[in-house]
Amino acid sequence: MKKITNDISGSAKKSMLTRIITGAALAIVCIPCLVLGSWWFFGLTVLITFFAAFEIVKATNLKGLIKILIYFLTIIFALGIIYYCMFSKNIEAIQDQGGKAFNNPDFLVNSFNDITLSIMLITFMCAVYFLISFAVESFSIAYVFYFISMILVLAIGVQSFLFLRYSPFYFFKKDWGIEASKVYTDEFKYGQSMFLFIYVILGTIMNDIGAYFIGLLFGKHKMNERISPKKTWEGFIGGVVFSLIFSLTFALICAALGKPILPIFDLPHLYFLIIISILLPLIADVGDFVFSSVKRSFGVKDFSQLLPGHGGILDRIDSLIFASALVSCLIIFINLILNGAFNG
Repeated sequence: MKKITNDISGSAKKSMLTRIITGAALAIVCIPCLVLGSWWFFGLTVLITFFAAFEIVKATNLKGLIKILIYFLTIIFALGIIYYCMFSKNIEAIQDQGGKAFNNPDFLVNSFNDITLSIMLITFMCAVYFLISFAVESFSIAYVFYFISMILVLAIGVQSFLFLRYSPFYFFKKDWGIEASKVYTDEFKYGQSMFLFIYVILGTIMNDIGAYFIGLLFGKHKMNERISPKKTWEGFIGGVVFSLIFSLTFALICAALGKPILPIFDLPHLYFLIIISILLPLIADVGDFVFSSVKRSFGVKDFSQLLPGHGGILDRIDSLIFASALVSCLIIFINLILNGAFNG
């Protein structure tokens, strides 16, 4: 009788244990920051941005002083493009109140209630990388486009993290009207406000878990060996099913209990939730493939070895970057439609 499941090797079991231990350690660090929100979560995104920008450079074949310069520039540009909007959107409050403006509970909400990258800094970044390619032979035009695109992908992803954590305050305040003070209660700050991000994280993680275990046990048909040798169609389908079941169930439970993850995701607008829950794991897999193709082009297995069993920060958040960006953009678009922005 033909075996249905695959045999799991000793090295695979050891790798699985390492991944679980590292994942538990990450949860211990990240979950409190997610729950507390405010400047705790903001600080976590700054750390993620710093290490991710570092890994973008580390993956390349650059050497010597030029690599040190690019390390510095890439980290500065990534941080600047992501966080410049904090100051541009709150300039009047900062001018009037000085440092006290940062203590306003709406400061971060106003900063990240949509996706806003600094065009001025992006233009400056492009100019700097192009000028370096003209002056330094080893810094080819291919590197210019690599760094520009990777920084923009990272910037959109991290801003999406911030949007998903802080925008519920903005959307629920608008929806609740005279009851807007409810967004300042501990129940909302440390509970309902983080449900949106938990929904996206749950969908992404369960896609990874489903793909890993279903692929490990039943995977036989490769998806694209050139880019990702271990990924199989069986794992892909398993990941999508796991993601859809867990993310949609979580969102539906929240809505049924009267605590929807966003006002537009209540039970009467269930179709929005179903569409996004289906698209979420699909775009997460696209993100995984995009970052895998980058690694293959530079001949590296992982972006770094910062997280044993997982690789680097970028190896861990590649899918989440794309999933968060998709969900954030769809939320903004849906709200524009519901508010009649395209009717006139």
